[in-house]
Amino acid sequence: MPNKRNKTNHKNKRRRRQGRSGLGHIPPFTPTISLSHKFRFVNGANAGSFTITRANILNMLLYTPTAVTSVRLLEAARLLAVECWTNPVALGSPASNLTVEWLGENGPSTLMSDISVGVTPAHIRTSPPRDSSCRWWSMNGNLETDPLFTLGLPTNSTIDITVEMRLVEAEAPTAGDIPAGASIGQLYGDFLDGLASGKLTPVGYIALP
Repeated sequence: MPNKRNKTNHKNKRRRRQGRSGLGHIPPFTPTISLSHKFRFVNGANAGSFTITRANILNMLLYTPTAVTSVRLLEAARLLAVECWTNPVALGSPASNLTVEWLGENGPSTLMSDISVGVTPAHIRTSPPRDSSCRWWSMNGNLETDPLFTLGLPTNSTIDITVEMRLVEAEAPTAGDIPAGASIGQLYGDFLDGLASGKLTPVGYIALP
């Protein structure tokens, strides 16, 4: 009798292990490609103030099915961090002031600032303020004109935008900025401030023409 009970217990354990391993049941599958990525931009000699919207974030990565159209590869994106650097100015010149100001709703407008002095670059790393709408997901067709933050950039600044993003699945992709004379089937990076302004140039991707 004890041997029969032991055999029964072993069979029951084996069935439980098989159930946990998914044998006989196809486990759920999520086709959405989800990842975090850092996009980099530079402004060269284009000093100034630049307001970045949700549409600008969604347009950071584009594909061109024709020479005069582009579609977004990002279905949704959530800002994790903005990081900026600017080089010191020449000795005897005024200091360079670097700023990032968060503009979202449901939270205070928050201004971050740093100044390059001597041989030390100005540097800011900041995340969206707690409870601010800047922490919300940006999605195609949803409040795309909302301003998220403003950059105050001296010349020769570098800007990193870190996002959590979802790539387009089977749904029809959303149109991005309209290029002129793009290569068909090319992966492009849009300017962070949008093609119409075109001053914050992507690094590591061909800039949209």
